[in-house]
Amino acid sequence: MTQRTRAWVPLRTFFTLAAVLALGFNQAAHAASAGARVVLLSAPDVCGYCATYNNAARAAASERGIRLEVVTNKFDAAQQAAQVDQAIASKPDAIILWPVDENALVPSIRKIKAAGIPLVVSDGRPDFKHESNWLAWSGPDDLAQGRLAARLMVEAFRERGLGESGDIFTITGAPGTSPAILRKRGFEEELAKLAPNIRIVASQPGNWDQGVAAEAAAGLFTRYGKTIKGVFAHEDAMMAGVVTAAERAGLNPGKLALVGFGCEPVGVQMLKNGTMHSTIEQSPLLDGRYPVENIANVLDKKPVERVRILPSPAITRANVSSCTPWQ
Repeated sequence: MTQRTRAWVPLRTFFTLAAVLALGFNQAAHAASAGARVVLLSAPDVCGYCATYNNAARAAASERGIRLEVVTNKFDAAQQAAQVDQAIASKPDAIILWPVDENALVPSIRKIKAAGIPLVVSDGRPDFKHESNWLAWSGPDDLAQGRLAARLMVEAFRERGLGESGDIFTITGAPGTSPAILRKRGFEEELAKLAPNIRIVASQPGNWDQGVAAEAAAGLFTRYGKTIKGVFAHEDAMMAGVVTAAERAGLNPGKLALVGFGCEPVGVQMLKNGTMHSTIEQSPLLDGRYPVENIANVLDKKPVERVRILPSPAITRANVSSCTPWQ
């Protein structure tokens, strides 16, 4: 009995030490990202999507003990390039960049790599011929989203009894940004294939702003009158501006083929009351979380998914409850 007891004590001690060592190893595995200072160069909070994205990134960083510094700009490439220089000079452990102009920021991206600072790119998608300059990219497939919007427009024409022909216009995002460029291209190319008799008679930027979109739409409704049967807006908030402009022009938005984007709170409401036919979900919560997860994996020397596409399902009144809440 005594011998067994003496044999058991060292064995129990061994397992205790093993558990402590395992715990210490596990903590060490996360030490690189926990406490790390990361600079996020992002879009401005005046954009509802952008504000939610920035807050989601902050929350994801807080969960991991990352000290995240969020620096925003007003969709100004020159300003963001200067912010990149300032971030490099501050010598952070890593940088997350949402480039407001993907082509214009390529030289800045190269500067970050040359400085030896780990970089992940988010949302805005630079030409992938430059991908050796960053470690991971996450964001939407804007071209595919534009194509999906075209299919939804055709469905909206059919379901609202508008036939297979008619005039529409588009309200795009900020000029020069990849979402505005690629969504517009995907929409136009796919619509030309599916419904060549649905004509895009005009396209105006709404700059991701409801008021700007309302003003742009008002001018187009005035110019084209009641020949307009539908509108594609690159953001649900901008579609809310379109709806306001349509009502002021004496049109019933519920009879138009209105396709939005984002599944934003205002978009959910427009779907529920039948004002808007459909939208495409893009969650800013995931968009803001993905790059933080990527940079944490980089710092912790874990496998990193170099390309991570946001899910973008079509949303109509029938499945609007599936939209991910923004808060």
